Amino acid sequence: MKPLSVVISSEDWTALNTRLFTADGNENAAVLLCGASDTAAERRLLVRQIMHVPGAAYVARNAVHLEIAPSFYNNVVTRSLIDKLSPVLVHSHRVEGEARYSPSDDFGEQRLLGVLASLLPDATTASLVLTPRSAAGRQLLARSFAAIAALRLSGNPSRTINFGGASQTAIKVSERFDRQVRAFGEEGQNTLARLHVGIVGTGGIGSVVAEQLARAGITSFTIVDNDRIEDSNVSRLFGTELGDVGKSKVATLARHLRRLGAKRITALDRTAISQSLLLALRTCDLIFCCVDNDRARAVLSRFAHQYLIPMIDHGTRLDGRLGHITAAAGRVSIVGSGLTCLRCSHHVNPERIRAESMEPAERAALAREGYVMGISEPAPAVVSINTVVGGLGVTAGLNLFVNLTGGGQPLDQIYDARTGSVFPVTPLHEVGCDICDDTTGLKGLGDSQVVSAYD
Repeated sequence: MKPLSVVISSEDWTALNTRLFTADGNENAAVLLCGASDTAAERRLLVRQIMHVPGAAYVARNAVHLEIAPSFYNNVVTRSLIDKLSPVLVHSHRVEGEARYSPSDDFGEQRLLGVLASLLPDATTASLVLTPRSAAGRQLLARSFAAIAALRLSGNPSRTINFGGASQTAIKVSERFDRQVRAFGEEGQNTLARLHVGIVGTGGIGSVVAEQLARAGITSFTIVDNDRIEDSNVSRLFGTELGDVGKSKVATLARHLRRLGAKRITALDRTAISQSLLLALRTCDLIFCCVDNDRARAVLSRFAHQYLIPMIDHGTRLDGRLGHITAAAGRVSIVGSGLTCLRCSHHVNPERIRAESMEPAERAALAREGYVMGISEPAPAVVSINTVVGGLGVTAGLNLFVNLTGGGQPLDQIYDARTGSVFPVTPLHEVGCDICDDTTGLKGLGDSQVVSAYD
C-alpha cells in the first residue's frame, strides 16, 4: 500500500482552523474535497474545496460530541461525484494535547467512511482530527483503520506533519552546516536535508540556484534542461569549465552537485513543457523555475497551482539595445495557490507565449514586424545579476520551510540593479481566472486534468 498524504494550501489551512475552533468552545466539522496526485512513490490528496458543516446540519454539537445530518453527507457525495473529487472528513477536538480519535469517532467513522467508499468507488476516502496544536489522520482499509502518512501544508509557510508514529529519525548534522544551525537549528537543517527540490532550467540562474541549495544542505534534486553547454555559457554556469562545452547541462550540473554532497539526483535532459516531464515533478516539495521563456514559465505556473507545489519563479532583464545598459532588473515570485499567479500579475505575456509557440520562420516574421521584440535572439546576461536574483529566489524558497529571514518573504520582489534596491510588489488575482480562482481555477485538480498539451 503506497503512503497516503493530504496536501492543503497554507491559506486554506488557516481558514479551516479558524472555522473549526470557534469561540463557543464546541467541536466543528468540515469535509475537504480533494483531487489526487498518484505516483509510484505515494498518493497525495490535494485539497481543492472545503465544505464546512452549516449550523442547521448539526443534529447535536457540544464541546465533546458531534452528530451531523445525513443530508449534509448526501451533498458531499453529490459534489464528489460531479467534480470527481475524494472526500476527507475533518473535525476538531477541544483539547490541548496530541490529537487522538475517540471511541465515538471510531464507531461513527467505521460506518461513515465505509458508506462513502461504497458510494464513491473511484475515490480515496480518509479523515483528519485536529486539536489547536496537533493533528492525526487515517483511512479505513478492510474494516480497520490505518494511519495516513502525513498532512502537508503548501505555501507560505510550508511544513509536513507526520502521522502514525512516523516522526522521522533525525539526520546527523555535519559540522559543515554549523553556521546555518545557529540560524535555524538542527531541526531546520534536517528539514532541508529531507526536501526534494526540482530545478527547471539549469542555465545562468538555475545553476546558481542549484549551487546555493546544495551548499545549504539539500540532497535530493530533480533537474531539468534539454540544452548543451556552449562556450558563451561557461561565464555564467556554476559547476562548468571550458572542457564541458558540448556536454549536457543537466549531466554536468548533476556531477557538480554530487561533489557538493547531493545524494539523490534525477537529471532529465528534456523540454520543460512536456506533460510526461511535468508528471515527474509531482514528488517535489518545492520547484525553482529558472527558464528564459514565457511559454515554459506559464506551463509551470499552471502545474504549481494544480498540484499544490510551491514554485519560485525568476526573471532578469538587461536592456542593451542602444549599445549600453539602460535597464537592469530582476524578479522573484512565489507561485502557487494563495500565493502569486503569473498571469494575473502580468509576469507572463500572452503575445510572447503565442510567438514562442510558433515555428521559427513564423516567429522571425513576427519579430520583423515589431510585434514581439527580441524573441529570436539571445538576451544579455551577466553572472553577477544572475547571482543576485538566484540568491533572492533561494532565500524565498528556503524561508517557506525554515523561517530563514525571521518572517514571511514578499510573494513578489523586484530587484533594480541601477539603484541597488529590492522592493516588494503585491500580487494581483482576477476574479474568474482559470488558473488561480478558487472556483474556476486549477487548485488541487492534480491528475484529473492535463497540464500541458506538449509531449
